[in-house]
Order: sequence, then C-alpha cells, then structure tokens
Amino acid sequence: MESPFKFKGKDYLYFPDGCNFYSLYRTTRKINSFSELEYVAEKFIYLNPGFNQHIMKRLFVQLSDRQSGHIIRTYGEMRVEAMVEKVCLAKKTPYCSKLRKIIFNPSKMIDKKTKMQIVGRLVNTKEKPPKTQIDGCIEELWLDQEKITIGKIADRLNKSRYLIKWYFDNDTVEYIKKINQEIKDTLLMSKAIEAIDILTDNGNRLKMRRLKEITSIRDYALLKKAVSRYQSQI
Repeated sequence: MESPFKFKGKDYLYFPDGCNFYSLYRTTRKINSFSELEYVAEKFIYLNPGFNQHIMKRLFVQLSDRQSGHIIRTYGEMRVEAMVEKVCLAKKTPYCSKLRKIIFNPSKMIDKKTKMQIVGRLVNTKEKPPKTQIDGCIEELWLDQEKITIGKIADRLNKSRYLIKWYFDNDTVEYIKKINQEIKDTLLMSKAIEAIDILTDNGNRLKMRRLKEITSIRDYALLKKAVSRYQSQI
C-alpha cells in the first residue's frame, strides 16, 4: 500500500536529497475523475508488480462504483477493465508528488512529538526554505485539492510560519487566492457531478432546481459547467 523500505531494525531512514514515496492509504477525499482513477491504478501496479490482472480488474470495477464511497461517480465496467489492461501493459513509473527525506519505520511505535524532534534535528528548521521547495509544496497541495495556506506549507515543510512568510508578497498572495478559488470550484464541481449522477440514475431527467437543492450550490454558471463536463464524460 506504500513504498517499501528496508529498515534493518532502524527507527527511520534519512535521505538528504529526498526520495520518491507513494502511498495508497485512503483519505477522506474522493477520486474525482477517470484520469485520477488511472493514476491510482498506475501507483497500485507500481507498488504491486506482477499482481493478478483479473483480480485487479475486479478491485477497480468495485472502486469505480460510487457506492464504494471512494469516488464521486460510477464508471462503466468495460472502460475500467480496459484502463487496467493498459496500465498493466505500460508498467509506467507514476508521477511522484511526495519526496520524503525521512521515512519512519511503520513497525515502530514512535509518537508524533518524537518524530517532530527527529525531523527538526535532521532537517535544520532554522534555515529559510528555498523558493523551489515552497513551489513544490504548493503544487502538492494543489494536486491534493487542499486549500493553500501559510500554515499548511509550514507544517508540510516542518518550518515556522515566519520562515514561510517571506515567499508571500502581494503578487503571490493574489496568485494563491486564484488557485484556492480554483480548488474550491473544482471541489464544488465534483460535488455537483456526483449529485448529477444520482439524479440521472435510470435515465431520469435532470432538474436544475433539484440539483441546487441537494448541492446547496447557488452559482448557476458552475452548475451549468458541471452538467457540461458530466455529459462529456458519459
């Protein structure tokens, strides 16, 4: 379910330049597109090379049903199975959004405070992070569809808010505001598409008034865009 490492009894491993790290553990965030489902499949087969393709197809057909609680809308069985076949054949190394400097041994019981002390000792928290590092963290938050704030960046980089603030000049603040609005709209659109899928089950006609009621979204342009995107994915 995540990148394997040989700890040889050690509590943690330290990689000064960072290393690729993939994880498939579930979060509260749902998969919101078919391309994201394919990315999950790429990570799955990368972490489990040689996995039985027939079983993988069955697992991803189940995963792609919104009743599983993992995804915002249901995708057809044939489409999902074809995607799994393609991914298994390509054996692509997935894009890695998480470079880790410290990997803690999951078999060791280490409390959060101790982990933070280890991180603080190995990764000098008094050094101002370079622009490239903050850019990477912002991109990671963007990919995870999380609101970008100074606090979240500081937590992810294990730095103080003071050492992050230098990055946020007036132009950057305005740029981040636009990104956060885009993230908010994307999440609302995902919510709308999920609702559309429910309302149009069994060929039922979509009613915008009902869509507004169950999503609490009042932006008609956003709802119209969600309908258009939903129809393009059918």
